[in-house]
This record gives sequence, C-alpha cells and structure tokens, in this order.
Amino acid sequence: MRRFLVALSAVALAGCAACSSSDPTPSDPNSADSSPSAVATSSEGAGQRPYSDNPTLEECHGLAHGGDSAGDSAEPVPAAEDGGGTTTLPEDAAQHGPAAAGQESPGAAEPATGSVTPSADSDAASDAGGSSIAEECLRAIPAQELAGALLATGITTYEQAEEAVDLGVRHLFIGTGTDFSILNGQGDPARSLAALQERAGGTLEISVDEEGGVVQRLSDLIGPLPSAEEMANTMTPQQVKDMMREHGKKLRDLGLTMDFAPVADLAGAETVEENAIGSRAFSDDPQKVAEYARAYAEGLLEAGIEPVFKHFPGHGHTTGDSHLGTVTAPERAELEANDMVPFAQVAGMPGASMMVGHMQTPGLDGAMSENGDRATGEGAAAEGGTGGTPVLGANTPASLNPGVYDLLRRGGYSVGAGGVGREGGGAAGAPAFAGTIFTDDLTGMKAVTDLHPGPDAAVAALEAGADQALTAAGAIAVPDLVAAVRQAIESGRISKEHVYAAVTRAHL
Repeated sequence: MRRFLVALSAVALAGCAACSSSDPTPSDPNSADSSPSAVATSSEGAGQRPYSDNPTLEECHGLAHGGDSAGDSAEPVPAAEDGGGTTTLPEDAAQHGPAAAGQESPGAAEPATGSVTPSADSDAASDAGGSSIAEECLRAIPAQELAGALLATGITTYEQAEEAVDLGVRHLFIGTGTDFSILNGQGDPARSLAALQERAGGTLEISVDEEGGVVQRLSDLIGPLPSAEEMANTMTPQQVKDMMREHGKKLRDLGLTMDFAPVADLAGAETVEENAIGSRAFSDDPQKVAEYARAYAEGLLEAGIEPVFKHFPGHGHTTGDSHLGTVTAPERAELEANDMVPFAQVAGMPGASMMVGHMQTPGLDGAMSENGDRATGEGAAAEGGTGGTPVLGANTPASLNPGVYDLLRRGGYSVGAGGVGREGGGAAGAPAFAGTIFTDDLTGMKAVTDLHPGPDAAVAALEAGADQALTAAGAIAVPDLVAAVRQAIESGRISKEHVYAAVTRAHL
C-alpha cells in the first residue's frame, strides 16, 4: 500500500510539473488566501494535490519522508554535509528534532550556533509552514481523527498492540510486563513489531526505558548497561557515546525506534528511594551531566534510535517520589541555576525529544484561557498578561502545567549557564525547543493519578501543551483513552492548532 501511494504521489507531482509549464498563473500556496481548505481546493482544481481526498497520517508521513516510512530500515542513513563532516543519522530522527528550525546537522560534536526561531507556545508558529505538502496533507485530516496519534501507550500483548494501532495510536511503549516475543527476532514474525509496523503503514514509534543500571528492560536480551553514575565515574564521554551506539543498534534490531533516556537530572540524592533518581543521574555537576547526556544521546542517534532527555525541569532535588505521591521541586530561581542547566545545554540538539516530569514547581506558573488554549507565555495571568485561569506551579504537576511547556518551547531559562544553540553560548539562556515533548507516565504515578484519575490525565496534559501523553502502565483501556482525547478535541478543550502542531512534531 505504501509503495502504491508513493507511486501515486510521483505521478501527481509529474502532472503538477506539466500543469505549471502550461498554466501561466498557478496557485500560490503562500498567497493571502492560504487556509487549509483554500489551498486544498486550489490544488485540487489545478490537478496538483499529491494526496488523496481522504488522506491518512501514513500518507502524509510518506510525503514528508519522500515515501520512506519510519520503520522501513534498521540501518541509519547518512545526514547531509554540514561543513563539519557527514554524520550518520536516520531520516526520521533528523526530522523530529530542531533540525527543522535550521539548526546544525544532528550528532555533530559541537553544539549548534546561530539564532533559533522561537517556537514558544505558539502552535500556529510551528504550523505556519503549512506550505509543505506533508503539513497540508495532515491538515486535510479532521483533527479529531488524530486523537490516537497524540498518545504513547504501553502494551503487554500483541493483540493489545493491534487494537491500539487500529485505533490510530502511533506510539507503542515496551515495558517490563510486555510479552518480549513480539520483539523482532524473538518469536513469530507474523506477531512481531515488524508486523505491527506494516499494519500501521510504517509510521510507528516504538519506545522503551533503557537507561542502564536499575532502569533497564532488555538486559536479558541484549546485555546490561552500567548506571549513569557508573558511566560518568569510570568512562569518558566518547566511551559512553561508543557504547550507546552499539547498544542502540541492538535496540534497532529488535524493532525499537526510541529510548526514554538519558536522564538529564542532577544527582541530588544518594539513592533512588529518596527521590526516584539516585544512580540514574550522571553527576551533581550540571556541566558534567550535560556533557555525558549529550554523548549518550549522540550514540543512540548514530544507531538510529531517538533519545529522550528527562525529566524537565529537573527531578534531582525534588522531595519525594512521583510514583508514590506529590513531589515538590526547589523554587524556580534555584531550578534555573542548577537543575535546568543540563536541559538548557541539550535543548538545541537536533533529533532528540524531551520528557516533562510530574514535580510541582513553585514560582513556575502558567495560565489557561477560557477556551482551553494555553495563554501566550508562562505566568501570563499572574503577570497581568493575556489573562485566563492561573495555573500555579506550586500546586500543579509540571506535566499538567502550561507554564512548563511554554518555558521549554520559548527557551531563555538558565541565563548565563552555558545553554547551547544561540550566538554567545549561554548569555541568552536556553534555546527554544522545537522537538517532541512527552509526559512522564500518566497512569502509574500517584503524583498525577491522585489529581486526575482515568483518561482525564492524558487530556489535561495535552491541553497544557504536551505533544505525546505517555500512558505506559497500561492501567487504562486504550479505547477509553482515545475516546476521551477525541471528545476533548471536538469540544475545543484541546485546540485543533495544537493537535496539528503536536502530530507534525511527533510523526512527520
């Protein structure tokens, strides 16, 4: 089916070239009348539209990737020359990160410099590139039909995975309770991740928590990894990068595309029991954490695995474990001076995603407007800005706080701390983050479930600004999740602009 669509696209594009040579006034997709409907009508009238009347996400993804699907190849492909040599990266990883904002080629040894186009919370700014055929295609899909594509769901059986895919979910999480026989090469090929990729048209992201140390799901299959603490104490960053490249290849061979790692939190406690981090952190030194987290992520990227930095805005100095109940971070000023620094330094790294944690953040406030859209700028209501209902960081988990997402999107935090991606290093603070933003698990952590039981936690997170609501524990039936998100889109609680922006970042 995918090859048929690619062929169809090629024929349509050829027809487009022929039309433009004979028609002196072709439609301009950047003209003033450039609404999705106007563009679609104009393109259809000129015989130029290279997608069907009722496109699917798979069709749009194919247009974005030149006909290649995310799950087609287990081998990384060379990235474009950027003046500093060629770096091997998978096409889909390069597309998902800030590379789209004009930053340096992924995986380069030195951080990108130059201005970064602020994405802020303005989803419209992210979507303004609707001139691309893939985004035009996406906007031809009713927003509510993309409800499943806003979810990253944990699965345990092949049947459950099939159900999720058929409901439009395009991100599956492999956890401790998953039947590992569905991994490629571990069982019946007809009941494998490869079969699921084919069922989904090759657009699935398939993730795992594979940090090393106490958090590692696949050690019995592909070997153990040392903890982040041990890596930083016994290995150089280059050795960590090389190790993760080899480990990432093993993940890719199993059919995985993403690793919810590395941890970019500081070591603020001696043990995991104290604050859920402990040896999962590289160091208590922000610069060392950033250096090792970047090396770890670069190794994964070179293997074709997308890394996810976690847990913004920093879990290292929180009190409590979000698995068990309420967790509180230090005041915002202290967070910016310490815990946010590693995130500031890696936020400009193309090809990577971010995960927001569930800690409450005193002083990092947000606002929600009356129609459910996020206010333009964290703390807007408290500061007399655009108004709306205040969301106080001291009372709200970060994963449900629009102020946290706005800050990550806008950048500018941790001024002078060495953030990369801007001229002058950290003088201007962190660069704007243009990649995909995940929540931490919304269904197995009491810091959230005590406030939002059931599917409403996913809806609240997406409403606040998450691109992908992670429901890893499998505690909620996927049909109920998809139905709740769909209803929230139809009611306007989750804006259509955010739906298209989030799906573009996560799946195009």
